[in-house]
Amino acid sequence: MLGHMKKIVSIDELQVGMFVHAITQSSTKLAVKSQGVVKALSTIDMLKNNGVEALEVDLSKGSFAEEKAEQTAPPPALNNNNISREQHQQDLAKANALYSQARTIHNDFLLQLKGGQSPDFDSLHTLSQEIIDSVFENTDALACLVMLQESNDYLVQHSLNCSILMTIFAKFKGFSQAEVEDLTLAGLLMDCGMALLPSELYNNSAPLTEADHTLLRTHVDIGYEIAERFSDVPPLVLDIIAHHHERIDGTGYPKQLSGDDISVYSQMAGIVDSYENMLSAHHDASNTCSQAFLEDLQNNSAHDTELVNEFIKAIGLYPVGSLVKLTNGKLAIVVKRNYKDPLKPTVMTFYSTRNKHLTEVKRIDLYCQSSDKIVGCVRPDEFNLNLPGFFKSALLEK
Repeated sequence: MLGHMKKIVSIDELQVGMFVHAITQSSTKLAVKSQGVVKALSTIDMLKNNGVEALEVDLSKGSFAEEKAEQTAPPPALNNNNISREQHQQDLAKANALYSQARTIHNDFLLQLKGGQSPDFDSLHTLSQEIIDSVFENTDALACLVMLQESNDYLVQHSLNCSILMTIFAKFKGFSQAEVEDLTLAGLLMDCGMALLPSELYNNSAPLTEADHTLLRTHVDIGYEIAERFSDVPPLVLDIIAHHHERIDGTGYPKQLSGDDISVYSQMAGIVDSYENMLSAHHDASNTCSQAFLEDLQNNSAHDTELVNEFIKAIGLYPVGSLVKLTNGKLAIVVKRNYKDPLKPTVMTFYSTRNKHLTEVKRIDLYCQSSDKIVGCVRPDEFNLNLPGFFKSALLEK
């Protein structure tokens, strides 16, 4: 068996198939994931564009021959049930840090668009790779942030959440590496056209007029024109930007396409976009009940039923981050899915509905540690609870 064979190589010496252990020299402060096999030449170009000059590679890992196969298949899905409690908590902390950084990067991108500048597409592309890495390392960790993050900027949070959900969906369907990358990037870009519209259209809880709706729908064509400026945007991403609001029953926009005239990728994006809009309720993240939203998707004839069911399987009957009530009267937040029995995930209990007060935080695996069951999802506002605050204080504590 080969031992560790680490050596420093320049960015020009880096090759597809090499296992990068660390970035040792860079002219920028942009944080990029440093460990992992280089899967494509585009990854090397991306590192160059982000100022990476030298790296430490482990020649005992990775294989040029094996990597050729990996370029046509997604990274292997990890069984999150085998991740230890300590590792899961570390992954949650890493995911939280990534989400915070991602929000800054995407906000800067949108501000550059609004200001008429040429936005930093390379940073956005790097961000999409970070999201993919995080989802494949521990899907539950980053998925938790979709439910729990607070933000006053709907567009930034919506784009990030759509990107994460698209990655999870693509991973579940076993798409190729290239498809996963395109779908993740599409999640970040598909609503970029909104950046050039008045923010009141999407950052305001007040009802929109018909004129407002007409103006809001123009974000599709605007976003397509923006994305076309970037030579590196794949055709699949452009397809999603142009068609993620089309619906199989012909009720969508801008072209009222129907059925097979809409690619499966754009149909997936439409499901993700609809679900995330329900979650955010246009910036009211405390007013969520994911189970009800999933039922709404199932009953909506505008979406393909089979695809909706696949999406529900991908994120779980009780998505990570959901607030649930147990048969013992405790409220808990779902922190890890159970792939053997989706009805019995791992939860963190913290509130007694019978005594109406906070309790000691306890982590419980409903599959093997308790006879309690989930009664159903509840809304945080019913109990005046701050889920993002609980997440930071309880789940991220060392």
